[in-house]
Amino acid sequence: MKKLILMAGVAGSGKSTWSRAYAKEHPNTFVIDTDDTRKSLTGSYLVFTDPVTLSYDEMIRQANEILAREEECTVIIDSTFLTDERRLYFLSRLKGYDRLEHFMVKFHDYSVVFEHNKTRQKDKWVPDEVIEKMIQRYENPSPEVEKLFDKITIEYWN
Repeated sequence: MKKLILMAGVAGSGKSTWSRAYAKEHPNTFVIDTDDTRKSLTGSYLVFTDPVTLSYDEMIRQANEILAREEECTVIIDSTFLTDERRLYFLSRLKGYDRLEHFMVKFHDYSVVFEHNKTRQKDKWVPDEVIEKMIQRYENPSPEVEKLFDKITIEYWN
């Protein structure tokens, strides 16, 4: 089986930490990370591609390559996936998976995220006002988008 997991949450919420831990415990799991992809394209975590879809397209290319090459695997795409627009952009371009999951990280109190953000390496810090805007935009999938997933998990990490 080829499983695809879209890992969702605001910046600094622990998505990458969770993804790496999952990969350690599950053989043949590949993590495609937004930050690392952006750095490989621009030379910096802090420089965004213009348009931003250049980063997304590279992540999609990597995922499709893995899904075509591996007989059995899990591919985790570690990005924010805050809105249906972003989810649909990826889903319309990803190919070759048998199972699709959406793992959403949320918080009852997002102050934890602001604190965690400042513990990350300095060149990955996200300005507080950007995280605040992400929190405001973060939405559950619409019923139509929800139907595209085999499983949706929403976890509150506090």
